[in-house]
Amino acid sequence: MKLTRRQLLTVLTAGSAAAVASCTLEPAPPQPAPSATTPRPQPPQLSRPDRAARRSPLSAAASRWQPAPGEVFPEIKRTAAAFLETAGNWSDGGTAVGNLVRAGASAISAATASVLHPSTARAGELTVIYPQYGGLAPDTAAVIALVEQNLRTVSGPWTRELVVDVRLARRPGGSWTVERLVAPTSLGPPLPLTDTAAAVLAEPRIILSGPAQNDVSTGRIDNRLLAILHALSREFTVAIQVMHTGHVQTVYPTARVSNHAVGRAVDIREIDGRPVVDTRPGDERVLRLMRRAAELGATEVGGPVDLNGPRKGFFSDDVHHDHIHLGVTPGDPPAHLR
Repeated sequence: MKLTRRQLLTVLTAGSAAAVASCTLEPAPPQPAPSATTPRPQPPQLSRPDRAARRSPLSAAASRWQPAPGEVFPEIKRTAAAFLETAGNWSDGGTAVGNLVRAGASAISAATASVLHPSTARAGELTVIYPQYGGLAPDTAAVIALVEQNLRTVSGPWTRELVVDVRLARRPGGSWTVERLVAPTSLGPPLPLTDTAAAVLAEPRIILSGPAQNDVSTGRIDNRLLAILHALSREFTVAIQVMHTGHVQTVYPTARVSNHAVGRAVDIREIDGRPVVDTRPGDERVLRLMRRAAELGATEVGGPVDLNGPRKGFFSDDVHHDHIHLGVTPGDPPAHLR
């Protein structure tokens, strides 16, 4: 056994002289002299994202929400989550807007977070349940984040769910930043509940987010969409991320009005307790639900797979990798496989 000088020094430092009594010393291999063409070793450098993560609680790496392996562009979602978590956790004397300004957000973007801070709230805790995509473009994005807030108000504790439309932009260096939160819109004054709406509200296999439950309770969600959803619940348990409230109101990034804006679309986050984003390509539950929704009359069926091309009602893209979109457009035929 032969040791280099460095190995011998290590052993002697550890006090293991007996272990080297029978070893002969081998000279260390010669090292080439530095030259003008030989680069000198450089100390390890932190990448820019790591440096940003250490500096800013608004960076993607600072988010407590953790993406699943199947997430598309997780940095975008984590950046949105970090912004919401920073804004939504404050104690006595603090504010959501103040938290963001102290963390380095611009005054303009911070001001839009007032939606997270009711006037009666004295303290708040926010958890991101799931950030779903609402739209993707090369340098901009929309994330529709479902969050839970535990608030301490002047009247006592208050727990609520919100769906927040988070708009982001890509910086010149490639990282993402939140530009603003979009205030939720309303479908209008409540209408009398139909029997179908009441059945959807009462069905335990339809797990409605807080805002989606409020949408159905207004009586303004299209009855054809509700009938499809209720029929699906006979075969699947579905968790609803968003209907109208909190969703992007146009087909991002265009100006075309979305069916969500008029109460004719729903986004499903989970099927039988399994997040859509965690399913494998060709997952049978996803395929069965998409086919069944079309059979029940959905004219728009988007998800992780395209069953037959957009001209026939089915479609898929990066935005719909994490949920299943069902919509009904008056005058359009149901999505079909032939």
